[in-house]
Amino acid sequence: MTIKRALAFPLLVLWRAFFWTYDRATWQYDLWVIAILAFVWVTPPSWLGDPMASGPGPIGWILDKLAGR
Repeated sequence: MTIKRALAFPLLVLWRAFFWTYDRATWQYDLWVIAILAFVWVTPPSWLGDPMASGPGPIGWILDKLAGR
């Protein structure tokens, strides 16, 4: 693998991710959908500065249950 090709690959991945060029029903498309849904469901409200939300969010709830609280 040449240096030029090694540098082009990460840029190609970012380009395709930013412009969402993957076809539906491909593993890349599914991976991006999972990443977006995980961000929406798992991100604590305090990280986003949501004034209407309260509580630690799903991650905080899971950590509290694991700690036995």
